[in-house]
Amino acid sequence: MIVAAAPDPEKAWDSSSSYATIDKRILTPENVEQSLDAAESALRDYVSMLHDGLRPAFRSYFAGDAEGAARHLLVLGEQHEGVGRARGAEQCYKAALMMSLPLADKSLQVLALRRMGRVALALAHLPEATSYYERSAELARDSGDVRAEVAARTGVGNVRMYQGRWPDAERIYREALDLAQTVDSSDATLELGQLYNNLGSATTRTGELDEAEQWLERALAVWEEVKSPIDQGVCLMNLGHLRENQERLAETQEAYEAALALPVPTSFKSLAAADLADIYLKEGFVTRAEEMARVAEEHAIAASSPYSLAYMYRNRGNLARARGHEDGFTFYEKALEIARAKGYPSLEADTLADYAELRRVTGGVEEAEAYLERARDIFAQLGASQNAARVQRSLDALRSGIEVSVAAAGD
Repeated sequence: MIVAAAPDPEKAWDSSSSYATIDKRILTPENVEQSLDAAESALRDYVSMLHDGLRPAFRSYFAGDAEGAARHLLVLGEQHEGVGRARGAEQCYKAALMMSLPLADKSLQVLALRRMGRVALALAHLPEATSYYERSAELARDSGDVRAEVAARTGVGNVRMYQGRWPDAERIYREALDLAQTVDSSDATLELGQLYNNLGSATTRTGELDEAEQWLERALAVWEEVKSPIDQGVCLMNLGHLRENQERLAETQEAYEAALALPVPTSFKSLAAADLADIYLKEGFVTRAEEMARVAEEHAIAASSPYSLAYMYRNRGNLARARGHEDGFTFYEKALEIARAKGYPSLEADTLADYAELRRVTGGVEEAEAYLERARDIFAQLGASQNAARVQRSLDALRSGIEVSVAAAGD
């Protein structure tokens, strides 16, 4: 029901309900009936999906077909993921893993571990995600399944990206690409395209923009032939990040709008909408930016994705700052709370740099300086030298009294 909730006036900070975060929302009498109807419909759909998925799994299990039972549970887990039920998917994958352990053929075990890694990543359980992906990669290597090993190692790289460890992620992706190229490329197009996507993102973040351009051109060519909306969406988002770094804002907006229009999960739509809101803001379209930020918020709430929520709240803080509304600090505080709790240091650093600008313009120069110092140190620890240098320039300007924006560039 949280999707239909409204801000709670008793919990809104400074009596400003415009700046209520998800934990300060309530259900109002006007939307309770609608929420109950929606919940009832969703529950019926879920029960139907659960029964339809469990019946064949149980039939296989009681017939002594552990492999069949595991396959059915994996399919059911993917269905759970498709409707945003990550914890339900996790239960299915764990059961499938248990079923697959005694099997001589390790392919199902490899897949179950990889799926558990994906769910753990979605739930922001980053150490667990790494462990699952690494176990899957090792088992795939021992089994001689190169494509499965490539997929698992790509998953490890994805965790590093969420952690903001971009040089590590780039290295892992390159190793996975070298491995993928040892098999027939016609059988590994999807895997290659995903690696091109990821290398384009990693090299953008490390400032290797010319190389990023080449990776994303290769990725776009793959998605013209292979129909995978989520991978195409990732490519477009990465292209938008690259164009933004190149200060080609019109093309950035075009890429984000195209990504948002694809049939992709709600967590992805939230990120795309937040990035689009950021571009509208940079182009001076504040009202359009606020409208898109509300879209990002609704998608983030529906997805229950910690990263999407933190990313969206950082964006809302920037919008509030642009309006000159000091109460927008609540968004920055919430983004920092999530980023720290879930282990997203890069997002924490970006939020601190953005928050510093709000503190500077409201007279909190010492606090702004402390935020920038912490953001710089985080980026330095992550090996993000370009970002660390950018924040240092902002810090130097702040200390010298030069009035410049210290906000981090959106990424």
